[in-house]
Amino acid sequence: MISFQPTATDDMVFSDTDTKRLLKDIISGNLSFPSNGKSTLLLFGSYGSGKTTYANIFFNEYEERFGGKEAYVDCLTNEGGEMITEQVARLNKTCDLVSFNHSNKHYIIFDEVDNYTEKQQQRLKSFLNRKDIIVLMTTNNLHKIDLGIQSRSYLIPFNASNNAYDYVTRIKTIITQNNLPMIRDATLVTIAQQAEGDWRQICSQVEQVCRSISVPPPKQKAKLQVVK
Repeated sequence: MISFQPTATDDMVFSDTDTKRLLKDIISGNLSFPSNGKSTLLLFGSYGSGKTTYANIFFNEYEERFGGKEAYVDCLTNEGGEMITEQVARLNKTCDLVSFNHSNKHYIIFDEVDNYTEKQQQRLKSFLNRKDIIVLMTTNNLHKIDLGIQSRSYLIPFNASNNAYDYVTRIKTIITQNNLPMIRDATLVTIAQQAEGDWRQICSQVEQVCRSISVPPPKQKAKLQVVK
């Protein structure tokens, strides 16, 4: 089975170097977090850019600093019909208990938080004031997110990088790791530019191209003929 799944911050292609530097500073402890009223990372950007995928990577790397091997994460969406009051009440009850994480923090993902109504987001703001949580939110529509939530968050753009070669470098690593035939740089640049940061499209295109490349059979060693 071919694996295109990133497993570390260094595997991600960010839209700019400042974003990656900010995340690395938080993970390493160079920047205190949560602190200064900010307990949340708000990942925003285009579809397929890896926001939800990166959420668990971030929590696992943050947890490693405290000696943990894998973060225990609670993931919520607004698709199950549960009222926001019920969600917040349940989360508060959970967070009042001892955390399973070595950091003693409770890790929570709110996926596609723009699906919450304006009133629901306002109700959610009070929960973000807790000091024992680290929250990661994702959205494709930053303009739909309450300004109070944005104020409590570091805004992390997940849009396409302007440098196509950022993707070329990562794609080459993926190809090598999966023992696939290498693709020419010009083709990889075209794939990256057409995908506009959508990794679902990039991975699909890369696999198709690799599968279409005919790999010549290994050369057989010539047999020596013994002259009698």
